[in-house]
Amino acid sequence: MVIGNLTIAGRLFLAPLAGISNYPFRFLARKFGASFCYTEMISADAIARNQEKTIRMVDMTPDEHPVGVQIFGSKPEYVAKAVKVVERFGPDLIDINIGCPVRKVVKNNGGAALLKNPTLAGEIMAAAVENCSLPVTIKIRSGWTKDSDVYLELGKLAEKAGISAIAFHPRSRSDSYKDKSDWSKITLLKQEVSIPVIGNGDINTPEDAAAMLSQTGCDAIMIGRAAMRNPFIFQQIKSYLDDGNIMPDMSIGDKYKLILEHSLLITKQFGERNGALLMRKHLAWYTKGIRGGADLRRQMFTVESYQDICKLFNDYGINNKGELYG
Repeated sequence: MVIGNLTIAGRLFLAPLAGISNYPFRFLARKFGASFCYTEMISADAIARNQEKTIRMVDMTPDEHPVGVQIFGSKPEYVAKAVKVVERFGPDLIDINIGCPVRKVVKNNGGAALLKNPTLAGEIMAAAVENCSLPVTIKIRSGWTKDSDVYLELGKLAEKAGISAIAFHPRSRSDSYKDKSDWSKITLLKQEVSIPVIGNGDINTPEDAAAMLSQTGCDAIMIGRAAMRNPFIFQQIKSYLDDGNIMPDMSIGDKYKLILEHSLLITKQFGERNGALLMRKHLAWYTKGIRGGADLRRQMFTVESYQDICKLFNDYGINNKGELYG
């Protein structure tokens, strides 16, 4: 797949996920077959103001290319400054969020709030493209409400501004994650623009991935919430798309190995306590469906180190080979 001057070997994208898409999670997604990953969504205003804590979120490493940085903002001049700063870190592209429905983003007129003002969105896109030598992409939703679709208008504005690709989640801001995303809108957008379109929304299985590609004609697919629960989904999708094989879900032993690897990576990067606190939500997702998981998840909110995590699962009855015993 080609985005601007960037060639990507594959069509499986990990969505930029706030509070999730740090380096350890991106490492695991790539390990399991993701073709492209993004950082967490980062405030353009904070980057432009040189806020150290925010700039540390651009935590790329030399071994993880291709990788993109996603930013959000409501002021073209701040976005222009932010892309210049971000470009110095060496990402392969910069993405602008025009769809996040989270209240703290929207109240500052960023993310999905721009769906109410396509003209401003177009000015922001143009400011980013004009001040950056990298490909600039956008991630959008269909509109602010169900009856206020602007995605086709945004697609035309994106092409005019020089945007290199569009990731499209066909729900409105008011839908949040309710109901089913309308994939037919991806088809319409793909027909309207000549730049690549990346489909996003309700890809929970390999069969969903194949169906979206087939039904919409999109160039690639982006996976978010399903990957949070199961980063192994990229390998399952790749196997199904390549040769029709349906890989079984991870065994409890493989899940245990994933938990230890993720826990070690995250505590190394963020420190024992902070890493363990960040890991708690992942532990809850990874253990859904495991026998006695409800009780196990209650205990997860006490872990404060990598060793605590190891002990928790050992006490639960999983040995260091990832096998249940007792």
